[in-house]
Amino acid sequence: MNKIKQNKVNFILILITIILSFSSLTLLSLPVLFNYESKVAKIEKNFYQNFKIYLKISGKISYKPFPKPHLLVENAQISLNETKDNNLINTNNLKIYVSFKDMYTRSFKNFNSTEISNTNFEFKINNIKEIRDHLYKKINKPIIIKNCKIFLRNNSDEVIFISPINKISYKINEKNKQKNFIIDGNIFGINFKSNWFRNYMFPNISNHNLDLFKPNIEIENKLETKGNDNFEINTSIKYLQEKLRYKLIFENNNINISSPVSENINFLIDAYIKLNPFYSD
Repeated sequence: MNKIKQNKVNFILILITIILSFSSLTLLSLPVLFNYESKVAKIEKNFYQNFKIYLKISGKISYKPFPKPHLLVENAQISLNETKDNNLINTNNLKIYVSFKDMYTRSFKNFNSTEISNTNFEFKINNIKEIRDHLYKKINKPIIIKNCKIFLRNNSDEVIFISPINKISYKINEKNKQKNFIIDGNIFGINFKSNWFRNYMFPNISNHNLDLFKPNIEIENKLETKGNDNFEINTSIKYLQEKLRYKLIFENNNINISSPVSENINFLIDAYIKLNPFYSD
C-alpha cells in the first residue's frame, strides 16, 4: 500500500513539473507572435531614455527568449548626437533586454540592458568630446559591446588606427553609485585593459587605470577638477622595476608638474609652464 502511495506522489510531482515546464515555454514563446515593427518609434524613443544614445532602426525586429528574453534588431544605427549624420555604430546584431512586464504589455519603457556584438565602432577625433560628455553627464542603463573593432579617423576621414576589442562594459553600479567604462582589447599588437570610473558621491573626481600586457605596464590616473579650467592630475606608472609618479596642477593658465621625493621613485620631475592666452583680432 505504501508503495502505491509513493508511486502516486511521484506521478503527481512529475505531472506538475511537466505542466510548469510547458507553461513556462509557452509564456516565453508567446511574444514571438507580436508585431514589433509597429513599435519602432516607441522603441527608438525609449532606447534613448534608457541609454542616452540615439537609435535608428532600419531592419527586422524579432523576439528571442534565450538565453534571456530580448529583442534582436538586425539593422540599426547608433549615434551620440541626433542632429549629426555620422553614426558611431552600424550593426546587424543589436540586442535589447526587456523585462517580462514590458514585453507582454509592449510598453517598452524600461530596458534592462543592451548588447552589440560582431560589428565596427567608428569615430573621429572630434567625437571624443561627445564620448567624454556622455561619461560625465549621462545616466544610462548597462551597455555591452563584444567582439568589435574600433576605427579612429582624423578629420580627413583617414583611419589613424584600428583596435580589436574583446569587450566593452559601460554601466553604473547602483549599490556603490559608481560609473564604470571598462575596455578589454588590443592596440598596436599589445593587449590592454582600461578601466575608467567615477563615483557620484565625489563627482569632481574620476579615475582611469590602464594595464598593458607584454610589456607589462601599469598606469593609474586620478583627475580632480577644482573649478572652471582648474584641475589636478595624479599619475603613477610602473614598468618592471621602474616607477614614476607625478602631480600635474593646471591653474590660471599655469602648469606645475612635480614628483614626490621618495626612495622608491626612479625619476623625479619638477617643472613649471606658463601658458599665454591666445587672442585674435
